[in-house]
Amino acid sequence: MESTPFNARRATPEDLPELETLWKDAGLPHEDLGRFVAEFQVATDESGQLAGAIGLLIEGADSLLHSEAMRAGIDADAVRAAMWRRIQIVARNQGVQSIWTQEDANYWRDSGFVAAPADRIASSKATFMDPTAAWLLCFLTNPSRSPNVVEEQLAILKSSQQIEAEAFQRRIKLFRTVSYGLALLVVVLCFVFLAFLAKNNPDFFRKLLGR
Repeated sequence: MESTPFNARRATPEDLPELETLWKDAGLPHEDLGRFVAEFQVATDESGQLAGAIGLLIEGADSLLHSEAMRAGIDADAVRAAMWRRIQIVARNQGVQSIWTQEDANYWRDSGFVAAPADRIASSKATFMDPTAAWLLCFLTNPSRSPNVVEEQLAILKSSQQIEAEAFQRRIKLFRTVSYGLALLVVVLCFVFLAFLAKNNPDFFRKLLGR
């Protein structure tokens, strides 16, 4: 399996701020796309920041690859490679046979997308289909024809699960840090308040203790 410096996973609501930046930079309708975060696959770099994102809309045996967005200055094809491996697994697992797109990066043609025949476009029942548009189409290969597909799927899924688990642990660690910080702040404020009372009202503690 070809390795890349990027890891692909499903987008989460926590990714929305970074996604909106990517969409804005790509000139995409970020306000509309924000409602479909769960539809997106993303690639992260070694620091965990988003390097790219692309939407995958699934309708039965057909799916739509759309709204690609890349971070400026990134190796876009390496990002696409990471996302494409995951997309194929997700699509196969949901029974997808054909992936359609209007993305025009050369990478997609090099990865098996071809100009869709007019009769295939006309016969498609997908709701996203515009019969007047030019489409690229990729037929997912039968896993039985590729002995490495199953191993590749397991490796990528394991990697994705590990990434999501690490992200969850980072959120838990951050929550604990914030909680401890708030608790410490409360303790400090209590001491400050008691010191203030002791200085400005020396009799307070004697009255409190009944002396």
